[in-house]
Amino acid sequence: MSDRSPRFSKRLFIAARSALIRNAYELNLFSGNPFWSSSLNYSEQILSTRLFLLFISISLLIIITYASIIVRTHSIILDNFSLVEVESLQARYPTTISIPCTQVSIPYHQFIQLSPIVHQICSSSFIDEQWISSLFLPNATSHHILDFRTFSFAQFQALALLCNIAKQAVFDGYQTFNSTNLVTNYLFSRTEFMEISHVLINNLWNNTIANEYRTAKIVSMNIAQNRVMSALRTNFYIKSVYLSNVYIIYNGLYWRENQTSESVCGCLIEGNQCVYPAGIFYNSTTVELDMANKSFLSASSYRILGLMAGCLPLETIRQSTLECLYEQSCLDILTLQPNISRPRPLNKSLTKFPLNTTIGFMFDKSLFIESWQTKLNFEDYYQACAPQSLTYSYESRFRLASIITICISAFGGLVIAWDFVTPVIVKIWTLIKWKKQHMKTSNQIDNEQQNLNVTSHVHRTIYTFNLFPPDDENDVEEQYIGIVTTRLYILFLFIGLLVLSCYTSLVQRTQQYTVPFPSLTEFERLESLYSSTLICSCTRFSMSYNRILSVSPRYHQICSSEFLDDIWLSYFDMKEIKLNTTFFPVIDFRHTGDSFFILLRVLCQASQETVENALRLFRSRRLITVNTYSRKQFVNEMQTRLKQFQQQTITSFSNLLELIRSSIQTNRLVTDLLTTTGFSNLFNKQTSRWEPRFYSRNIGNCSCAFFADCIRPQGFYLQSDIVTSEPKVIVPGLVFGCYTIDSLFLSTLECFFDQKCLKLLIDMRHFDATDLFYSVDERVHKIKLLRHKNSRFLPNATIQSIVSQLFIENWRTSRNFTAYYIRCAPKECTYTRTERFDKAYMIAMMLGFCSGLSAVLEIILPAFVRFIKKRNNLETTDNASQSPVATENSNLFYRIYKTIRSLNLFSTDTSSRNHQMRHQEIIATRIYIILFLLSLIVAVLYAGPFSEETKTTIIKLPTVDIVNNLRHRNISTLSCPCSTAAVQHSKFLSTNPHYHSMCSSMYTTPSYWIELATKGDKISTALSAHYRVLASFCQIANRTIGTAQDVFGSQELITIEPMIHSSFIIQTDALLSTFISQISADYRRTLTFIIRSFGVNQLFNVFTSNWKLNFTDENEQHIIKTYPRRFSSSNCTCATSFDCIEPVIEGIVSGCFPYDGFRLSTYENLSLGQLNDQLFVTNWQNKSNYTAYFDTCHPLECQYTLPDKNNPIYMFTTILGLYGGLIYTFRLIIIQSLNILRWWSKQHQQVQIELSDTNS
Repeated sequence: MSDRSPRFSKRLFIAARSALIRNAYELNLFSGNPFWSSSLNYSEQILSTRLFLLFISISLLIIITYASIIVRTHSIILDNFSLVEVESLQARYPTTISIPCTQVSIPYHQFIQLSPIVHQICSSSFIDEQWISSLFLPNATSHHILDFRTFSFAQFQALALLCNIAKQAVFDGYQTFNSTNLVTNYLFSRTEFMEISHVLINNLWNNTIANEYRTAKIVSMNIAQNRVMSALRTNFYIKSVYLSNVYIIYNGLYWRENQTSESVCGCLIEGNQCVYPAGIFYNSTTVELDMANKSFLSASSYRILGLMAGCLPLETIRQSTLECLYEQSCLDILTLQPNISRPRPLNKSLTKFPLNTTIGFMFDKSLFIESWQTKLNFEDYYQACAPQSLTYSYESRFRLASIITICISAFGGLVIAWDFVTPVIVKIWTLIKWKKQHMKTSNQIDNEQQNLNVTSHVHRTIYTFNLFPPDDENDVEEQYIGIVTTRLYILFLFIGLLVLSCYTSLVQRTQQYTVPFPSLTEFERLESLYSSTLICSCTRFSMSYNRILSVSPRYHQICSSEFLDDIWLSYFDMKEIKLNTTFFPVIDFRHTGDSFFILLRVLCQASQETVENALRLFRSRRLITVNTYSRKQFVNEMQTRLKQFQQQTITSFSNLLELIRSSIQTNRLVTDLLTTTGFSNLFNKQTSRWEPRFYSRNIGNCSCAFFADCIRPQGFYLQSDIVTSEPKVIVPGLVFGCYTIDSLFLSTLECFFDQKCLKLLIDMRHFDATDLFYSVDERVHKIKLLRHKNSRFLPNATIQSIVSQLFIENWRTSRNFTAYYIRCAPKECTYTRTERFDKAYMIAMMLGFCSGLSAVLEIILPAFVRFIKKRNNLETTDNASQSPVATENSNLFYRIYKTIRSLNLFSTDTSSRNHQMRHQEIIATRIYIILFLLSLIVAVLYAGPFSEETKTTIIKLPTVDIVNNLRHRNISTLSCPCSTAAVQHSKFLSTNPHYHSMCSSMYTTPSYWIELATKGDKISTALSAHYRVLASFCQIANRTIGTAQDVFGSQELITIEPMIHSSFIIQTDALLSTFISQISADYRRTLTFIIRSFGVNQLFNVFTSNWKLNFTDENEQHIIKTYPRRFSSSNCTCATSFDCIEPVIEGIVSGCFPYDGFRLSTYENLSLGQLNDQLFVTNWQNKSNYTAYFDTCHPLECQYTLPDKNNPIYMFTTILGLYGGLIYTFRLIIIQSLNILRWWSKQHQQVQIELSDTNS
């Protein structure tokens, strides 16, 4: 028995192989074809079968190849996701992922926390009032001017000022930073977030430092160039001529450290920048008039480590170091009052700065910041963004399921097509072959007869064409039904294919394309074609402006002219041939001209330095672009940034100059020219002594005590003239004002465009002084004139108008888009295109549809035709022959049940006579139906709920409501790009400040001040000064807010896509809040620095309300002595405190400076200082207009893509296509499986019979 099993298997294998070869050789698929079986002979049927199988195989191979290589875009939309999943998807799909924020305007403070570590000096006792007071001695100015006891208290006041301003600047900047919002429609990746955050922090840091450096620089320059006198007698000192009313003012001179005669530094010429190491001089000598102060230290003297002496305390402390404060021994020297507790030395290990770093460097470069503790929280940013959906897409080839679906769909159509076409090919080939064989033997008559026969055959075949023949060929009625069904089948099939071809040729779908490493040319081509959907993510998100932008200003020619060179300034070097033989009034052009041109030169330098610093900062700033700008977007963005930069730079400079100028004027500071301030004697009845005092002088009929724009012509005077005399020769365009800066600002340059005028100046140098001065340098005669052709400013334009534009004629700019693109370096570009189906897809779809429709029609049409024919027959038949309805209904369900139970889709003539074969076919039918239904269910799910089809919707010219509704739906693929991305604030925002009523009261009118001043008493004089300060700062507030509004209105809100109304309100509220708070913060801090600079430098004012004057005897060379005023009501001295007050009337007090009295006064229980800090604004009325913003943004279209699941048309075409393919596929599988089963059963029976015979 064991030997039989191998033999059985071997025989079975041989039999199976033989049967397979035989069946393959004899396979005939056209023997029962209703159309071709009668037209083809056996050999033609066999050939057609083989060609049919070959064509089907090749077609399926082509379809499989096509489906395998075609690339399709898959879009995935998620509604539930975590941050971890988001970051994973961002890493995998960086260019196609889109995660819209539900909150598009996010305050910086929600995700960025900054904490500065300040240098220990700014939190030490060295800047406390107690330490500063301990350094002050009542006789401070009686010491040598290099002795630290003269000025150290003021230097530490200056150090405290720098520290406080630095800390306040950082605080204000951080407050503004925190109230600023990040506007982003889509979530950044962690890398993008970190890059952007670092850029924001760097910009904050650089802007804050640059602003304070500029303020300190320009304040210092104005104090120096207006020649304001310090009460410490360190930059100027006054000598009275004994027994006369004449006073001579000397310029402070200092040796440079090498102590050579060529190294003398003058405070006037060097702008108060002269310094020399400070020390202690126990046996100081008197000042040598008009000579540099010697600093030879005796054995009992000491040099203070790192501390410098010089013209003004603020300037000298900036050039000093903190070395002394790190050493206890040095601190012991500084301690002047033993009963005051000594501060501990600074800790050397707690600073990053070298010990010999100057204080000015630490302030200018870092605002005393050692480091920043920065915390960037991406998780908090993610929570604030609060995304609720995301979309990402990727390209891939068809999946296996899709390939199978396409093949099955196409298979049915291919079977129908090749089932019809293959026999045609065979018949044509047979006909051609036959014609070649019979061409020589056939005649013309035979050909005509043959053509007639062919025509008759074709006509008869078409007329009797029947794709649904009956089993009984002699059944005429069934033959008729088959022919009608065939005609309807062909008609419906043609109509269905026609409708499908129209649908597939008209319908559009969204397809995404990816271009790796696009060149600039390729990028611009794509931008021109697909600007609305093109996304090219930069590999480098940020780049400095220096890489992509070139900016250089062209200055007014005066700044580079010879009039500001030493050659021209030598004109004013009036060296007498014989000393002390000329005495011209101090207002003579030959005396004041040098100040005019030096200040003009300094302003040119300050303007250029301001612009260069601003440009340096601007160039170091970074442009952040996550996605590549188009050339147009790039140009617009750069133009916007440049415009903002230019306007902010110019406005901030001119505003600062005006604030300093007004502060000098209203505080009535005293200059060495004594032009607006006179010097006289006053008898003090209490002391019975004569005391020197200042008093106000008029310029013509105008008093600088009341007006800032008092002027008189500038010119040349006779030696016998006095200050109030009119000039004998006037210089055209030049005027003389209250201060040097006023003289400059109110003058014009018209004289320097005219050769005659210039010759007049040169010729008049010896006016009323013939042969008394040395001749001017010959090069002065060759000075080149200014040329008005190259200037946008007219020759008679005031210098103030030129300075207000930073002397800039125009800006030369160039934008380098190529450099931007190279730096951005997009790795790939993706774009979507709405297009019609490609031809290959249409053919595959139509094949599948054809097979499905064919299968459906094969089932429906025969029954439909029979039903119609039966109904017609019933209408022509008598009603008497009708069977009872009740009987028919009772048997209906039984017949249906019987039909279903005995349903056989694979019956044959043989099976009708064999019960076992019929039973096998019925079982096969049931398996077929189950598989078919399961496949259809899978197809319904595949084409419905699990479909990856998407639908793109485009809305042209969307309205506000449409955009807002779409945004509220949180569609992650929504894109409504603004046609104008940069919208000026003035288009949709308005700010209207309401000022306090006192700014429009009678107190601010000049007539009121003048009336008070003419009374002449002390109280009226104080009130007059008080109300002038009020009026001045009301004007400053109005001007500051006005220019800030102009700058703010010209700034632009950049939104690539329109914000929804709620986000717009949040963003505009943040913009307005930042604007309002920043104005007052910057104004308050700047004004504080200006006024405190006056205080720490101990500057004189005409009221001598901070420092007093006293005469000296010949032992002190009659040099005027100074001492600080002590307020009797508070026992306070202005040398150590800025808050000393003395009541004037109720609510109004006087202080060290007029502004201090104003600041510490009240009005209706309101602090005037606090009102001024708020720019006298009681409330703001702000309006935002969302409609105006949206109209300016003006999106031309909205486009979004959503999953197109359960689309009935797609489901219908897909299922119909699969239906036909599944029918043919399952029929083929089931039939062949049934044949194999029968063959196997037959073979098994034969073997069993042979085994039985062998055993028997």
